[in-house]
Amino acid sequence: MTHRLLSKRLVLVGIVSAALAAPLSAQELRPRTNVQSSAAIVALEGEERTAALAAANRSLNGVAQLQGRFVQTAPGGARSTGTIYMQRPGKLRFEYDPPASLLIVSDGRVVAMRDTALRTTERTTLNSTPLNLILGANINLERDARITRVSRSGPWTMITARDRRGQVDGYITLNFHGPNAELRSWDVTDVTGSRTRISLSNVTQPASLDRALFRLEDMLESGSRRPR
Repeated sequence: MTHRLLSKRLVLVGIVSAALAAPLSAQELRPRTNVQSSAAIVALEGEERTAALAAANRSLNGVAQLQGRFVQTAPGGARSTGTIYMQRPGKLRFEYDPPASLLIVSDGRVVAMRDTALRTTERTTLNSTPLNLILGANINLERDARITRVSRSGPWTMITARDRRGQVDGYITLNFHGPNAELRSWDVTDVTGSRTRISLSNVTQPASLDRALFRLEDMLESGSRRPR
């Protein structure tokens, strides 16, 4: 059970990272799930590394709220789909489509993961999780995460990050494409080396989001159903 909950935390971090980096102007994002391998992978250092991280920060900070669809590919190849809602700072709702039974909600202070099939709910404070890094009011990866590698392959920039405080094992690799650092794919690797891949589509920036999406009380009462 402990390993299962750890894997859920890592997947959660990966999906939120990608959502925050999605372009605001995109009505539909058709992700490429693999970084192009036609060019050699080169580790970035010095000014190039600094510039790459700055571009990623601009992309992350450029999103105030969004919603979209996601596809999650598990290490064994199984695929799950769902809907993500995000409002910075701090708020997130991540719904899996049936038959998956997981629902994740952050209300700005507490993150809750509800498994309706097991009838269990796990809660933790937002500021004790890596979510605090990517849902913050002012995102700075270099300051708030432990960046272990920044590299480039052709038009792709890859950034690998770990929790600076060491409270969550595993790591995330974000794959940005082009000069505007458009995030196309990302992998979440847990402590065992198992990798989960996330892709987004139909990403939009709504004028507003229903506050009930981020209320933990409504989540616990309605289970995986969307609040009305």
